[in-house]
Amino acid sequence: MSKYLLVFVYRNNLGDCTNNGVTSPKFNNTLVVPCEDGNITEEDVAKGGYVVLEPGTAGGALHFKPRGTKKWTMAGGNFVHTSDSRFSNAYGRQPVSVHDRIE
Repeated sequence: MSKYLLVFVYRNNLGDCTNNGVTSPKFNNTLVVPCEDGNITEEDVAKGGYVVLEPGTAGGALHFKPRGTKKWTMAGGNFVHTSDSRFSNAYGRQPVSVHDRIE
């Protein structure tokens, strides 16, 4: 069974370049990332209210993109991170870019 970890968005105060992506300040999404020992279960996600960000790589760099996105995505300028050590163990100590911009 999959488990997830809650993450928070880091964004630039100068404006939003996500083109209404899931990390846009226009939305109040609760974002989660896969984490082997996370505290949010698949049942919690299935009940709704969560947006799952799946890990991937582009140009050799780790990024996340919304689960189920079939279109080409690109970085919209926002990052996700949490101070929870489980995130650092799975994805590193730095915030990770979110590819949620679709044109």
